[in-house]
Amino acid sequence: MKTNTHEEISFTNCYSGLYLNKQEGTIAIDFKSSEMVLYLNTSLYQAVAWLLASASESKELMDFVNWTVDPKTASRNSLIEVHGPEHSACLICSPAHERVQLNLEIGVSIDLKFADFKGLSELVKEAQNDLEWRRQLLQWTLKDDKGNKEDNRKDGRDRKVI
Repeated sequence: MKTNTHEEISFTNCYSGLYLNKQEGTIAIDFKSSEMVLYLNTSLYQAVAWLLASASESKELMDFVNWTVDPKTASRNSLIEVHGPEHSACLICSPAHERVQLNLEIGVSIDLKFADFKGLSELVKEAQNDLEWRRQLLQWTLKDDKGNKEDNRKDGRDRKVI
């Protein structure tokens, strides 16, 4: 469910919540069953969104998450790994234990049941498809890029990416 106020855009379901604070430039992810809220900057949120999109395209992973394949048939030692951009966000699925572990570069690891993982993935997909959500993220990115260019000019150096 989407809620939009002057200060915040939020998407929630029974598994998790996404909250974009328009004034502060932060995004919070509420992992309801873990009773944990993470506040992320734009780049880390985008890495998580990219990771979840990549994970949802992994047939092997999603067959277990959607119970198309019974997780009890998997070897106890089997793991499915999906890595995000520059390993800033990664996940490891242990099908036999019916868990997905989300690991972030900030030193946080969250253990999710398959239903929680699926709910979070669907929520992020819904948010990423929302025009206002994407517009806000783009504004922050452009603002950050403009600020970085101005900082480079103040330093008297021209930094080029090769």
